Amino acid sequence: MNQDNNLNRPVRLSDYLVIVSGFFLNLTSVIEALADDLHQLAIYHSNQKTYETKVWQDFAQDLETLKEE
Repeated sequence: MNQDNNLNRPVRLSDYLVIVSGFFLNLTSVIEALADDLHQLAIYHSNQKTYETKVWQDFAQDLETLKEE
């Protein structure tokens, strides 16, 4: 066993609090990462819709110019 004749300290309530607080810290990190990814996805979708609207407006403008010529 232990040749130094040292006793290991007992498990205390504070040890469980460290485990629980670490769990919640990891959980909040996951939620933050998910929120960041959803934010980036929303920005991408918004930019895509803006670009798509601009392309349709340019297309409609080109059709109007063709009709006039």
